[in-house]
Amino acid sequence: MYDNGMIWIGEDHGERLCIHPKMANRHGLIAGATGTGKTVTLKVMAESFSDAGVPVFLGDVKGDLAGMCHPGQGGKDMEERVRQMDLLGAGFHDQSYPVCFWDIFGDKGLPLRTTISEMGPELLARLMGLTQTQTDVLSIVFGIADQEGLLLLDTKDLRAMLNYVSENNKDFGAMYGSLPRQSINSILRTLAALDEQGGDFWGPCLESRFCPPPKP
Repeated sequence: MYDNGMIWIGEDHGERLCIHPKMANRHGLIAGATGTGKTVTLKVMAESFSDAGVPVFLGDVKGDLAGMCHPGQGGKDMEERVRQMDLLGAGFHDQSYPVCFWDIFGDKGLPLRTTISEMGPELLARLMGLTQTQTDVLSIVFGIADQEGLLLLDTKDLRAMLNYVSENNKDFGAMYGSLPRQSINSILRTLAALDEQGGDFWGPCLESRFCPPPKP
């Protein structure tokens, strides 16, 4: 919990173990066996950063951390733990925290969006399962788009850019070498398959805002 300008994460024989906010930009690892409190530790750290006014992004695949949007409900074990660590004296109380849920489909939160340009050719090539030759072609296409000041927002933009490069292959070939039409066609087919599979998460990011707690 956040107390006296420090993030209190544990206790060792009566001595508090804290993280100074100025040192919280370092890499860290929370490890341990099942049931040792990894998720609770992460949740407490996220809540503490929120109390300190620091926004936190959490990739919560299983939904273990989503409960922060509701006040906690302590049982006997929790009450005993609070008493042992004298958390009430440090200002501990059950409360909810401002939470904004992001959802790639936009059904249960803000739609998660990114642009083709922001994703970049390497990550996009891995997503599409391209070969090394196709990845090289895609990287060149991205480079041409950057040189000409063209922002690739979605797959329509990328498809148009691929066709543009293919139609002007002779002009770009002097600088980049021949860009095989076969590779470009393969990328276009993979883009079509990606759209068909529901990969419609391209576009400018929406402004973040706090979402209300989900309905039970």
